[in-house]
Amino acid sequence: MANLIIGFSKPKKWFEPFSWLIRLVTSSPFSHAYIKFYSQSYDRTLIYQASGLKVNFIGQPMFDSSELTVAEFTIPITDDALESTVQYAIDRCGSSYGILQILGFGAVLFMRTFGKKIQNPLYSGDTYVCSELVSDILIEIGQANGDVIDPSTMSPKDVYDYLISKGFKPN
Repeated sequence: MANLIIGFSKPKKWFEPFSWLIRLVTSSPFSHAYIKFYSQSYDRTLIYQASGLKVNFIGQPMFDSSELTVAEFTIPITDDALESTVQYAIDRCGSSYGILQILGFGAVLFMRTFGKKIQNPLYSGDTYVCSELVSDILIEIGQANGDVIDPSTMSPKDVYDYLISKGFKPN
């Protein structure tokens, strides 16, 4: 049996207006979601994320040098599911960060204030944001399905709340 960790963080740097905005709008102490797993063959803990301008992997020490972990959830999965998930992640690595999707997500959040649920009008299947990647992985490992969560409209706080609703507890 293997473990996949779903984590939530915020930048260590003080001046990060994008993070401030995400935390303000979602009433959350974090602005970023990521997947973490241990690679026995490389003897490294790796972080899979959409950050900067690309989907990427980063080692734990470098991640910790710039991010403050706020919460992490351990999700037990089979070794085969972990291998499949890492393959899925590798296949998306290098994809562009969804800058336009973030603007569309602003519309999603705005409509939520009126109790309306809309699709992200600027969603693209070719670009990603952090919470979308994590939501896609939740679907990939069988912890959710597309009817329950919509990766294109999930904020990091939505992913966190979803995990809590499924009975997972932060480490």
